[in-house]
Amino acid sequence: MSYKLYTDKNDEFSCEISVKNASMKNSIARLIVESPDGVNLVFNGKIEGDKCVIPIKRLKGLIEENMRGNMHLEVIVEDTYFTPWKSDFVVEEHTSVKVKVNEHKELQRKPAVQVRVSQQKQPKKGINVYVPLKEISIICEMFGIRKHNLQRKKNEFIQILKEYFNSNSEYKNHKSTILSKLPTFMK
Repeated sequence: MSYKLYTDKNDEFSCEISVKNASMKNSIARLIVESPDGVNLVFNGKIEGDKCVIPIKRLKGLIEENMRGNMHLEVIVEDTYFTPWKSDFVVEEHTSVKVKVNEHKELQRKPAVQVRVSQQKQPKKGINVYVPLKEISIICEMFGIRKHNLQRKKNEFIQILKEYFNSNSEYKNHKSTILSKLPTFMK
């Protein structure tokens, strides 16, 4: 099984080392990564007691993903060189997102518009005057009728009210209630 190295994650090579007839003091440990395209990387580590730890930086930009090659551990103890471990390696992404589009269909639909109207609660007595007043205000805005010119455009305003109540049978019987709730600038 190949040892995995990562393009997008720092990693740590660790192993246990035992040495006979030599002192581990001032010993050196390093991991050598050899790629087939001639790129060799060296990662230095430490030996403390019987444990060897070598940090491996992320390899993005150094070695391509899916590259395979050989790697080995070098240990130098009292001026003696050892290669106690060898392995194949493969370079992978630790974290990745893959997308496979199965089918692509262009739908020729007209844009859909959905409207959700929340209903106003009706007052206990009479009719909810907010809805027609808001609608009347919007219609007045469309015809340029504002507070400052209402006296001048009073006839247009009265015509808008007549047409509104004649076309909205729901409010026809409540015309006087609704008109009494008009803002003072519209009276």
